[in-house]
Amino acid sequence: MGSILINVPDIPESDLVFNEEETRDILRFFWPMYASRINSMDIDTNTRRLAQGLLVAAIDASYALGFVDLLFTSIAKPGKSLASMGKKLVKKYAKHIWKHATEDDLLNARIYETIRRAVAYQCRYLLEARLNGVADARRRVAPFYAINQVSQIWA
Repeated sequence: MGSILINVPDIPESDLVFNEEETRDILRFFWPMYASRINSMDIDTNTRRLAQGLLVAAIDASYALGFVDLLFTSIAKPGKSLASMGKKLVKKYAKHIWKHATEDDLLNARIYETIRRAVAYQCRYLLEARLNGVADARRRVAPFYAINQVSQIWA
């Protein structure tokens, strides 16, 4: 057991790679309980920036926890493969934005459930603001910690 500091990067508009539907997929991955509201929400640049930043942070934080846990945990499959989104990120980013994950890691992206829950919990206010139409400005996410009590991995 340990903890990891999760830092959500501020993604420049020129580096956004996900379209509206992929952005909804990412948001539903973190907040499945809001799926119906996410399906009907307007997706603007700031929402795309948020979703992509959350995905980058979650993948990188999961790899920071290490691969040893992979040997002892089960793997679950969400509705849409994160591997395809990891591949899309690899194709777009020429510069190195990853602290822990390598390009090879991203071809088989995995996110620990512990990380997914921490991101969803810490950033829920940002989603709720967008769902309620009050979040039109860019807003940075303060770094936060996740405790490593791994029980499941999303692949």
